[in-house]
Amino acid sequence: MAALSIFLPPFSPDYSGVSSVLFDLKTVTAMHDASGCTGNYTGYDEPRWYGSHSPIFCSGLREIDAILGDDEKLIQKMIAAANDLHPDLMALVGSPVPMVIGSDLVGIAAELEARTGIPSFGFDTTGTEYYDKGAAAAAIALLHRFTDPAEPIPGAVNIVGATPLDFGTGESLDDLRAFLFENEIAVTACLSMGYTLDDLKRASSAGINLAVSRTGLLIADFMEQRYGIPYLCGLPFGDTASREYLDALQAVRQSRRSRILKGEACEDAEMLILGEQVQANAIRLALSRECGIRRIAVGCLFGIEPRLALPQDRDLPNERGIMDEMRKDRYHTIIADPFLQKLLPHDTKKRFLPNPHYAVSSKLGGEPSRMVSRRFNQWIKERR
Repeated sequence: MAALSIFLPPFSPDYSGVSSVLFDLKTVTAMHDASGCTGNYTGYDEPRWYGSHSPIFCSGLREIDAILGDDEKLIQKMIAAANDLHPDLMALVGSPVPMVIGSDLVGIAAELEARTGIPSFGFDTTGTEYYDKGAAAAAIALLHRFTDPAEPIPGAVNIVGATPLDFGTGESLDDLRAFLFENEIAVTACLSMGYTLDDLKRASSAGINLAVSRTGLLIADFMEQRYGIPYLCGLPFGDTASREYLDALQAVRQSRRSRILKGEACEDAEMLILGEQVQANAIRLALSRECGIRRIAVGCLFGIEPRLALPQDRDLPNERGIMDEMRKDRYHTIIADPFLQKLLPHDTKKRFLPNPHYAVSSKLGGEPSRMVSRRFNQWIKERR
């Protein structure tokens, strides 16, 4: 019963993360399910879906198919779609039923590629993990397949770990690109939002990776090991903190050693930030530099990454854990997706600052707050 949610919807799962990474590429993506998971992704986890031409399909898995393990039926459907759409890639994405019956989507994808000659991927996602793991797995698979080591271009960077599940329709990413442009920093590729297969192939030529989410940290780890590219993990939120971000970027460039920005350790935190760990760390650092607030804890909704955490941070694996943490007397202010406000008592005296997160509340929570550089100062000024 620990996983029971009464007030909150389920957060975006791993199959949505995989599909989000593939969305911008010319890919025939098929979720191997009866249609519920496909509808969940296109209807709630993908703000780019309506009005797009991205070919995302449901395999139409039926009970008899599950019983008989009729993989040939799925292969023939994929071949028919390939003949009609002429994709660059094909992908099979798992869901809970294939997990239960033990479908070998990697093996099916290999058979599909052998018959069609089109690069094909199988992702054994289950719907029981969160989106960040799925997105990282998809990006790493693409890099491993298409991106060869290359000589680095001095001063060029990749933005890694960007998906609509963390950045909504992408206004914050546009702000980040503008911030980098203003500081004469060229972007080679943005993985995995607003990019092409050619961008992916060029990604190994960047000198530094900017990991903008936990997804990005996992991708950056792979790229550091495979291509020798160091990374800076964080986001330039706030005027003063963004200057520190540029200093940290310069330090990584000179030392070729990766660095993570996450704020300062404290005892008895008085403010709680709930959400994606890298973004929450960036908000914490900005509050420290712009407002002098230093007793801040981060509550991790999607699992805690120890390298990103400070001693006061908390792993909150379920609704009960989130509610109990939010209701602790020591917190006078909470920053979180607006859906989480309902976990507080109606008569609470705590101050709640909404910061929409698409992986939590989809389109119902609103567009994520724009906080890059001076926009954070304006955001916090409007809420004082």
